[in-house]
Amino acid sequence: MADSGAAPGSEAASPEPRRGPEARRPRPAAQQQSAAEHHGRPAVSIRVLVSAALIVLAIVALVAFLTSIISIVLTVLVAIVFAEGIRPLVQRMRIRNIPQPLGIVIVYVALLVFLGLLITLLVQPIVSEATSLAHNFPKYKSDFLSFFNNVQEQLHFNFDITKQVGNLLGTAQQVLVSIGTTIGAVIANFVLVLVLGFLWLVSSERLKRFVVDLFPERHQELATDVFREVGYRMGGFLRAVAINSVVVGVAVGLACFFLGLPSPVVLGVFAGVTAAVPLIGPFVGIIPPVLLGFTIGPVYPVLVLAVLLVIQLVDANTVVPMVMNRVVALPALGVVLALLIGGTLQGLIGALLAVPVAAALQVVLVRVAVPAVHAAQGRTDRAYAGAYTPLSPHLKASAPRGGGRREHPR
Repeated sequence: MADSGAAPGSEAASPEPRRGPEARRPRPAAQQQSAAEHHGRPAVSIRVLVSAALIVLAIVALVAFLTSIISIVLTVLVAIVFAEGIRPLVQRMRIRNIPQPLGIVIVYVALLVFLGLLITLLVQPIVSEATSLAHNFPKYKSDFLSFFNNVQEQLHFNFDITKQVGNLLGTAQQVLVSIGTTIGAVIANFVLVLVLGFLWLVSSERLKRFVVDLFPERHQELATDVFREVGYRMGGFLRAVAINSVVVGVAVGLACFFLGLPSPVVLGVFAGVTAAVPLIGPFVGIIPPVLLGFTIGPVYPVLVLAVLLVIQLVDANTVVPMVMNRVVALPALGVVLALLIGGTLQGLIGALLAVPVAAALQVVLVRVAVPAVHAAQGRTDRAYAGAYTPLSPHLKASAPRGGGRREHPR
């Protein structure tokens, strides 16, 4: 009886979980179907898709907003580059216990006095030579086109070079006529750049400290170094461009004077301005002297081209490596791509700003993005840190430690 009473109780009790080989038996069909339905769910949820769409819309709205105020953005960028270019002079004033605002004013006054003397020396020759060039332009144009017509007849060109050259020279004549309006616009923008540059020099240090304080403490030293090097690249680019432009302008102006070309001062100033655009600008600057060489003789442009190419080659192998490459430190491909993008977006001013902006982006890429990717991959940055070379002796303290990799990654 005991056994018969125990049997129902034992049957009612829940069976113990199976262990051993029995536990590895295939699951029932219902459980397999449930697992299949679970794995068949979409990998990306609707919430993620909505978030991605909102992010894309925010980026598009930001780009549209920046496009609408692109002129203001460019002016601010020019002011920042200008301010970083004169920052070493302002810092020297501070070393001599001169308050920063007063030091900025002193530097501004010195620059304005220098520009005033330069304008006094150059404006009268530039205006007179530009007026003479515009007055004689029809004669130069006819001589130039007659020469090319003869060449076209002898070589049997199918390309209508006369029309193309005529359009180009007509555009150049319009530029000469509108030079007064252009000078007025440049002066107005220059005053605005001076004001914005003054405000940037006064408030940039506090702004940088505010931004650096937003980073975790273990990353603040790297952020400070990145800001310092970006400022050094931008300011160094302006100083390098100023030195190189003066050298090229003086050399080309003297060469045009001794070659007997008309308007040597205008040609020298044009060559100096175009030399501010790396790689492309020096070759653009020699086009007007070569074209004006046809007014002297049909073979004379070859001599002009040879002399100016020698000047550009000497400059590219002496001045540019000393004052430009060590500061900008951009590969040639990066410079060309930056010029193409900047010139396509905003013409000459975009091409001028493209190189310092690209140099700043290179600093962020080399100092932050690459080490972060290496850290995410679990790679060491010792070789990367060894390959990094500071741009200047006073930046040795800001060289990346461990390639800029975070010492305490999350």
